[in-house]
Amino acid sequence: MSEFTGSATNILGLVNSTIELPTMPEVLAKLNEVMARVDTSAADVAKVVGADPAVATNILRIVNSAYYGLQVRVSSVSLAISVMGFNMTKKVALKAAVFSSFGKRREKIQHFDPAQFWKHAVFVGVAARALASNSSTFDDMHPEDAYIAGLLHDIGKIIMMEKAAPRYLAMLRKAVAQNRPDTEIEKEDFGFTHADVGSVLAIKWSLPEDLAIAIRYHHAPAKDPFHRSLSSLIHLADHLAWRGRNPSTVGTPMAALDHDVYAHIGLDPVRVEELLPQIHEDFAASELPW
Repeated sequence: MSEFTGSATNILGLVNSTIELPTMPEVLAKLNEVMARVDTSAADVAKVVGADPAVATNILRIVNSAYYGLQVRVSSVSLAISVMGFNMTKKVALKAAVFSSFGKRREKIQHFDPAQFWKHAVFVGVAARALASNSSTFDDMHPEDAYIAGLLHDIGKIIMMEKAAPRYLAMLRKAVAQNRPDTEIEKEDFGFTHADVGSVLAIKWSLPEDLAIAIRYHHAPAKDPFHRSLSSLIHLADHLAWRGRNPSTVGTPMAALDHDVYAHIGLDPVRVEELLPQIHEDFAASELPW
C-alpha cells in the first residue's frame, strides 16, 4: 500500500496518535503468516481456518453459492480454499473476524445503536453486491469483494465509539443539533473522519489496497485518485441504506449523494431503482452478526 499510505501520511499519524486501533485478529495474523510462505498449500491454510468455526462455515457457504456453480456440494474446507483461492479465503476470514471483534451485543447510547449500525453495514454490503453483480464495470470483481467493502465502509465509526466514546458521542449530539452530516463535525472535532479511521485500520491489518481506499473515499468518491468505481459503488449503496431507513447513526442527517457515481458504476438511476426489491429481499435473508 505504499502509494496509498504515501498520500495519507498525515491522516495515518493523526489517527494513530488520537485513537488506539484494535490489533489484527489472531486468525488473520496466522493466515498472513501462512500465506506468506511460498510453499503453502490449501491444506496448510485449512488448518488455520478450521480452528475458527465461523470462518470455516462462511467459506463453505460461499463456495457452495450460485456464484461458483459447482455441480457437487463441497464439504471440505481444504477443497473450498482450493476453489476460492487464498485471497478470497482471507477476505471471508476478515468478515468473520470483524463480526467477532466488533459485533458483540451492546446497548444503545444516545445517537449510537450498535444493532442499527450493523444492520446498516450489512445492508450496504448487500446493496453493493447486488449493484456490482448487475454492472459490467465490476465483471472482474468477485461479488463477495463488493459485499465486504460495503460491510466495512463505516468500521471507523464503531472504533471511534469504542476508543473515544465521550468525544464521539459529543460529536453526534452536535451533528443532530446542527442538522449536519457527521463527517463534517468529525472533521471539525477530531481533524479526521470515520472514513479515515477505517482506512487506517485497513492499512494496519494489511487488507487489500482497493478496500482501504474505498473505505477512505466512500463519502467523497470524486476525490478518489485510485479506484473511483469501488468508492462510487459504496457511496451509492450507503445512500440507499440511509434512504431505506437503515442509518448507521441515530438522528443524524443523511449526507448528500454525488450523482456522478452512476456513471462510474455503469448503472443509471432507473436500473438502480429496479434492483431495489432484490436488494431488500437479499437484506431480509441476510445473516446479521447476532
